[in-house]
Amino acid sequence: MSAVDPARDRFTLGDWTVDAAGNRLLRGQEQRPLRHKAMALLVLLARHAGETVSREEIVDTIWDGNQFVAPKAINTAIWTIRQALGDDPEAPRYVETVAKKGYRLIAPVSAVMQAGDPAPAAAPARRLMLPVLATALISSALAWAWLQRTPPPPEAALATATPLTQNPGLEYLGQLSPDGRLLAFGWWQGQGAGRLYLRAADDLNATPQAISGEAGEVQGLAWSPDGRAIAYVASAGGGQCSLWIYSLPERSQRELARCAPMFTPTVDWSPDGRWIAFSAVAEGAGGLFLIAPDGSGLRRLSTAPPAAMPDHQPAWSPDGQRLAFARQDPADGTRDLYEIALDGKLERLSHLKLYWLHGLSYTAAGRDLVFSTTRQDTRVLLSWDRASAKALPLGLEGSAPKRSADGRIVYALLRAHVSIARLAWGDGRPERHITSVANDRAPDISGDATVFVSRRSGQSELWQTDGGGGEARRLTRLEGVTAAPALSPRGAQVAFLGSCGPGKRFGLCVLSQTDGRVQALSADAATYGRPGWHPTANEVWVPSDRGGSWQLWRFAADGSRPPVVAPTDTPPGRAMRWAPDGSALVYQQRFGGPLRHRAVDGRERQLDVLLPGETLVDWRLGPRGLVVLARGSRERFRLIDMASGRQEQLSVHALGTFPELASFALAADGSALVEISNTAVADLMQMR
Repeated sequence: MSAVDPARDRFTLGDWTVDAAGNRLLRGQEQRPLRHKAMALLVLLARHAGETVSREEIVDTIWDGNQFVAPKAINTAIWTIRQALGDDPEAPRYVETVAKKGYRLIAPVSAVMQAGDPAPAAAPARRLMLPVLATALISSALAWAWLQRTPPPPEAALATATPLTQNPGLEYLGQLSPDGRLLAFGWWQGQGAGRLYLRAADDLNATPQAISGEAGEVQGLAWSPDGRAIAYVASAGGGQCSLWIYSLPERSQRELARCAPMFTPTVDWSPDGRWIAFSAVAEGAGGLFLIAPDGSGLRRLSTAPPAAMPDHQPAWSPDGQRLAFARQDPADGTRDLYEIALDGKLERLSHLKLYWLHGLSYTAAGRDLVFSTTRQDTRVLLSWDRASAKALPLGLEGSAPKRSADGRIVYALLRAHVSIARLAWGDGRPERHITSVANDRAPDISGDATVFVSRRSGQSELWQTDGGGGEARRLTRLEGVTAAPALSPRGAQVAFLGSCGPGKRFGLCVLSQTDGRVQALSADAATYGRPGWHPTANEVWVPSDRGGSWQLWRFAADGSRPPVVAPTDTPPGRAMRWAPDGSALVYQQRFGGPLRHRAVDGRERQLDVLLPGETLVDWRLGPRGLVVLARGSRERFRLIDMASGRQEQLSVHALGTFPELASFALAADGSALVEISNTAVADLMQMR
């Protein structure tokens, strides 16, 4: 057993110094925060350095014997430790997995010497050959190289980050109260909606208080300047989004206005307290609107271009005279930074053409902006420097930045990685099938071919591999948006959504496997759901709002005739699928509603596939019936017989096994390929 004593607070681990009391790792000038459960596990491993610590002992010591929570939490904590140390599980230098037993710390461990202390003996460690550069390290190196291409601004070099939350689940947006005493934040705990919570800012172990009730998925929040109220937006399903105000003294809330449902921050409160800015749609046009806290004075401030998403991510300047926001270009779906004054004077700040933009805020000085975008599958924070008109990296990962009254910026540190796994029904253990340094998502299968979306080349593109998960080859080079691939019944073509039109205009695309040619069946920048192939006709069917309202459209795959509408009883939503025998199709209603069964004669009926308390994650039609992935207290795959409605449970999994919006595909051998969450951790941080 090691001589490390956690009471000493500090010990060395290889070339790191572990500050257990401060929940951080130190190496020279470098500091890396570590969640408190992960730190407790690291200390436990250090006390038994060189020895195998069983998962049972970890459960008993760290999670008080809670067998329900611990298995997934242990995996998350080990991943967090490895990420902080820069360790690779395939060629570990610090933490070794002992198959079916537990974990072992293999790096040298010794207590930090203090005055008068005897010198402790170093813990035993196994000598390791220097491994070939591992995939996880390649990913980190690529991201870091990109961050270092441009020197950070002087103030960025002085930035420090400290944790504000370390709760299980995902804390995805937050802001400190004007006096700095309270933290309001959005928190998703693995099921249901992400709600608004309140907690003392300086106590990481305090129990958060839920304050948004059943308002729905919280998508943005802002404190009033006097700290007596919080404005927030929440979507309750069915396309309904509301702007709410929660009063702290009365502990009550009231609905203020309707807003645009968007998975991005969409509200901010002016520094003088007079106006709340939020995203909404009125008279068919989206934009930014202002409303007084008492509900009066509603007025439009900006109007987004036709066919673009509403202007969003509003951020007030510290003087309250300007609003920065994000605007989409409807031609290619990219976004840029804009600024508008209260008199309506508009200025475009950037020409970055960003496909991924995860929030923005002014710096304390009120001139430059801090914003988040994705690079190499990592959300990174940058500063928009107005003087040079350049985006300068801050050297920090994060999203949803929100400036507080004292100039601190709260942001979400999201660590997630998605791979594609093969799942055989019954044993409930997904086995990793396709792996890369980037996220691999949206698998589809036809015969021996598997197509999926990945940014392993730096851009979102289509890739293909054989049924054995062998070496993947790149199918597209669009260097834009690519999503929702669907292989034709014989695998000769791939329908997908992407930037395949002229000037990278977004639309419905078809790739020929024979010659690699990509054809745009539409390039109208409309919104589309997931396409599906007709089982016998060479047609692609897809839900879309291209006609001004959501309908189901039929496209000839060779573009030989104009698309036509296939009438449905209710507006379709994000997905549709034909039965393999062509007898019927199933589509999901708009805004995540129930599934509908539509026979070839046009008769429709609703399919009841969920149990009380469940939400539908994804679904597919197969030879045996309808397979659904549902999330409740657990994540479950079930098979539904289309004729009788009888349900058969296929597999059961712990919450967090699959991403929040997971996708899967059915293979001919009866198994499935499904996205799995290698990690899903998000905490709030604060930056000065």
